[in-house]
Amino acid sequence: MFVSETHLPQLLSTAAYTDREWFDREKRRFLLPAWHLAATTDEIRRPGDFVTTTILDHPLIIHNADGQPRCFINSCAHRFAQLTQERCGNQCRLKCQYHGWEYDHDGATRRIPDAPAFKPLEKGRFGLVQLNTSTCGKLIFVQLQPSGNSLASFLGPLRGLIAEACSSEHRQLCSWSRVVDANWKLVVENTLESYHVTEIHRRTLGTMPDEPACHHQLRDHSSSFAAPGGIPGTVGFIHRQILTSLGKTPSRQYEHHLVLPTFSLSVMADLVVAWTCEPIDVQRTRLTLRGFSVQSTKFAPFRHRLLTSIAKNHLAFWSRVWAEDINLYPAVQAGVNAPLQPGSGLLSRREERVHHFQKWIAAQVAASGNGIDSQHTTGWPASRGPA
Repeated sequence: MFVSETHLPQLLSTAAYTDREWFDREKRRFLLPAWHLAATTDEIRRPGDFVTTTILDHPLIIHNADGQPRCFINSCAHRFAQLTQERCGNQCRLKCQYHGWEYDHDGATRRIPDAPAFKPLEKGRFGLVQLNTSTCGKLIFVQLQPSGNSLASFLGPLRGLIAEACSSEHRQLCSWSRVVDANWKLVVENTLESYHVTEIHRRTLGTMPDEPACHHQLRDHSSSFAAPGGIPGTVGFIHRQILTSLGKTPSRQYEHHLVLPTFSLSVMADLVVAWTCEPIDVQRTRLTLRGFSVQSTKFAPFRHRLLTSIAKNHLAFWSRVWAEDINLYPAVQAGVNAPLQPGSGLLSRREERVHHFQKWIAAQVAASGNGIDSQHTTGWPASRGPA
């Protein structure tokens, strides 16, 4: 069932999805201090493994030197070149590609070619910028700007669920990323409602779930959705039979959990997907999906392979669903960009997680001290929405 008893207002005007000043406020107020999913322990499994990425213009390198993931700004202390442009690799000591400066597991300078040429050089003065890094299950989160907020506090009531869903008993199957021409909030909002299912996903998911089968939870810093799910038809039936034979309970439940502002998790019987919607620019977003398959030490190698095969097939199904959404995002942004709009917008009860998300965004931006003017919010009274 839904929480709201009536329809709800669209709280953000179209300018909130297009305006540079608004976007800059978002970055300062809550995007930079937030925790961001940057990598997983499966991606840096061996000592020396590293991966690189960019989050909110910050080039990052996540390194496993001794079993402990650490994240550094991917910029050499010498003349600021990126240490590496490779997406991933293995280096016992991180080494700059430009002049060969080397750094240890804590980012301290360990070797400088032709060191006498730098005399006098104060010991310990030069090193990499290390960022706050913490894990939940196999997920590695980083904080671009210290806020005093721990990862456990940031994840809140969903921390235990996330840790279990992405535990050592899950094997990462993919890390799939796509840049889309749309504001990051439009991408997040699409994941928060089932109203579009009948129109956009008719060939894959069919029709939107009935209201009594849907369950919403709205919290201070997160929200959740649960409804019947799984692969439909004969293929889905075969998958459930195989899972049953392997001792797994083939729940047909689909759950989606959002931790504000950009991280979410989809949980199914045989598949877990971690989502990130990282803003690149006002109308440009990187959507990254990491899929995990259920595994267990109780299973023989054959069962491991069978479970992996089931999850890969299920992942292929969901990739078609996601492609349907991704193809739509530019058109949604184009409509939002129109100079004239037909009104201030309206949300159904089925879209109440969108309202909850917009209410949180508006409150965070208002708290920046700049306020929210009528250019960026609609005239609807916020009191009409759920608390």
